[in-house]
Amino acid sequence: MRAGPFFVRTWRILSILGFVILLISSYISYPGEVAFRFNEAGQAVQYLSRETVFYVSIGTFILVYVITNALARLFPNLPVEKIPNPNPAAWEGQPRKLIAVYTSWFSALSAAFNTILALGLMVLSFLNRSNINADSNDYGWLLPLSTGIIAIVIISLPIRLMMKPPVDYVA
Repeated sequence: MRAGPFFVRTWRILSILGFVILLISSYISYPGEVAFRFNEAGQAVQYLSRETVFYVSIGTFILVYVITNALARLFPNLPVEKIPNPNPAAWEGQPRKLIAVYTSWFSALSAAFNTILALGLMVLSFLNRSNINADSNDYGWLLPLSTGIIAIVIISLPIRLMMKPPVDYVA
């Protein structure tokens, strides 16, 4: 297995495990009413029940997982000439490798959403703990980091397609 698909597969598994662990631990640490919106002074202005946060998180996770898996499984059934490819000369005669790049990319997209969802649950948990004096302004890094993760994954596909396909080594 090549390094890229191995990294994506490992990231996806770790993101699923991280999401499940953070979902359970944050659910335990949430008060009955979870503050999720804050004003400029860092005071909570809107609340949701912890069950709602739990079920919305699970629903989002399942929706992303089902959609990305469905696309990854249906993608190999497309005719090769219909698959978007900015560098068709380099990938000519390599349809399996081209499909493998797209399948790996869908896994990376799923892992990115899982990671962002897990980070969101972690920050929400920190903001709602009574024993930690946390301000919502302390977590301003979450939006740029989430945007960066999604941007890197989205930009990685065209970059990878502009490269030549991997060479098969025969031992």
